[in-house]
Amino acid sequence: MAPPQLPPEIVEDILLRFPPDHPAHLVRAALVCKHWSRLIAGGDFRRRYRQRHREAPVLGLVANLADTGGAARFVPTGCTFRPARTERPGYRAHDARHGRVLLNRMRAPPGQEAAEDSALAVWDPIADEQRRLPLLPRPRYVRTWNAAVLCAAAACDHLDCHREPFRVVFVGIDAKEMFAHVYSSESAAWSEATTADHPGDDQLDVALPGVLARDALYFLLHGRETRILKCDPATLEMSVVRLLRIHSYAPRIVLMTMEDGGLGFAQVDLNCTLRLWSMKIRPDGGLGADGDTRVWVISRAIDLKAQLFTPRQLPPHALGFDASPLCVVVAFADGAGVIFLKTNDGLYSFDLKSDQAVKVDMSSGFYDIIPFMSIYTPVLRVASTDEGPCA
Repeated sequence: MAPPQLPPEIVEDILLRFPPDHPAHLVRAALVCKHWSRLIAGGDFRRRYRQRHREAPVLGLVANLADTGGAARFVPTGCTFRPARTERPGYRAHDARHGRVLLNRMRAPPGQEAAEDSALAVWDPIADEQRRLPLLPRPRYVRTWNAAVLCAAAACDHLDCHREPFRVVFVGIDAKEMFAHVYSSESAAWSEATTADHPGDDQLDVALPGVLARDALYFLLHGRETRILKCDPATLEMSVVRLLRIHSYAPRIVLMTMEDGGLGFAQVDLNCTLRLWSMKIRPDGGLGADGDTRVWVISRAIDLKAQLFTPRQLPPHALGFDASPLCVVVAFADGAGVIFLKTNDGLYSFDLKSDQAVKVDMSSGFYDIIPFMSIYTPVLRVASTDEGPCA
């Protein structure tokens, strides 16, 4: 006698609880029987799955590795997701957001030069599709630049939108001015340039991705002091945000989105204390000494020696605080609340919600890492032929 089957609503409730950072669990469940396979493959289940989990997990890192000459490779971070092709020969990863990765082309080897009709490309690791973007409409000498990719779909939750239209915002500085263009995947063309006054000797930090906070993009500027370039993706209006000289004792800062959606940044000082700074409006609404209504405040300070690196995770000698810092913040997974830190012992991810550290398996050295996030529900092409009980 066959065991009784579970009611469909209970089966669905169980499947909805599967963690999104291990999509292979859904694949295995789909192989149990045709009913489960049809359920998981259905659009209603995929929508409810996204609504339940709300936050896209980190599926991996797109790393510009030393052993590839700086070319990008997808590196899983404990998740079961794997792209069909993990390497992007001839391209460096530059930015990632909303299920897409922005790549910029490296110089081709001698004898393999291609026509200079594209410098940027957008890669969808889930669908394994790559679109080359045309060159900017008006050639100019670009002294420094940065760019960001983002979803262009209206009213999107940005959890699994890699199939939706996208935009690429490009900001640059030439000898005369700052300028910005936006590329639309729907028109397959760049907009005309929007310009702003030249920011002095500032240069955009091309090694650090921008961050999207409250519908504005922010990029680091380096000059006599570190500042931040703000760009509105809708209008391409640009302005410069002052950054207090509080980072002078930290070798690196990384821009981030705070829990309230505002702009912030992370730094690790010589004592291996992680500080999260948030930009706020002055409580009295007045102007500070610098003439700005905004002020930077510390939202959290975390002693990484005690909370991040336990003796089992990291031997004490690996954090020998002598003349140089041995713990550096290198990336932030926007929306996932995860910071990546590099130490003498390797690369670690640090979850700001749980204060848990996990060592990332990186088999080779890297120049840059770009976290890749999405809720991935596998596309099931072949259903199980087993019509046995789904209990």
